[in-house]
Amino acid sequence: MRKVFFISLGLHISIFILMYVATLFSAPMKPPQKIYSVRIMAAPQPEPAKTTIQDNNQNNKPNNKPKPKVITKSKPKNRHKPKHKPKPKPKNNNRTKSTKTLTQGKASVQVEGKNFTDDFYLNLIITKIANNWLNPLRGGRKISTLIYFQIQRDGDVSKIKIEKSSGNNLLDQSAKRAVMASSPLPSIPESYTGDFLGVHFEFQHTGN
Repeated sequence: MRKVFFISLGLHISIFILMYVATLFSAPMKPPQKIYSVRIMAAPQPEPAKTTIQDNNQNNKPNNKPKPKVITKSKPKNRHKPKHKPKPKPKNNNRTKSTKTLTQGKASVQVEGKNFTDDFYLNLIITKIANNWLNPLRGGRKISTLIYFQIQRDGDVSKIKIEKSSGNNLLDQSAKRAVMASSPLPSIPESYTGDFLGVHFEFQHTGN
């Protein structure tokens, strides 16, 4: 009986020693964390500041503080020489223009020649060519064609061409035939010293 008692006691003591050793090597237990509850309250709104007459006077005072100086950086000088821009071509101011209203439309002549100012000669040209022009159009919109030709010293007409088409072949051809039928024109006045006179003759269908 005693033998059994000592064996049981030894087992209990050994179990107790093992449990003690196990507690020494195990991680220490963390204490339970406390949870805090916070109630968020809205902050009180500040009352609007009361303006006084003194504050208004201070606000209306001119601001005498000196303005900050603005420092502008000067652009670096271009060492390269500027390219020479092409000079615009001078407009041809040597053209004399004359216009005449006709029963079948309108005719105007513009000549290229230095110091040509003989309006009487231009009227002779318009009258002769207009008498040989048969306008094939009736009504419709206003269109015009431009015929270029040269008048030689003796009045002979050469280099006839359609310079600007009207878009209507009938009108273009009728204007060209009127110039061809008018050759020769009156001789160029002696006051003009050029070899020939360049003419831009416009035939306009007015739509009447």
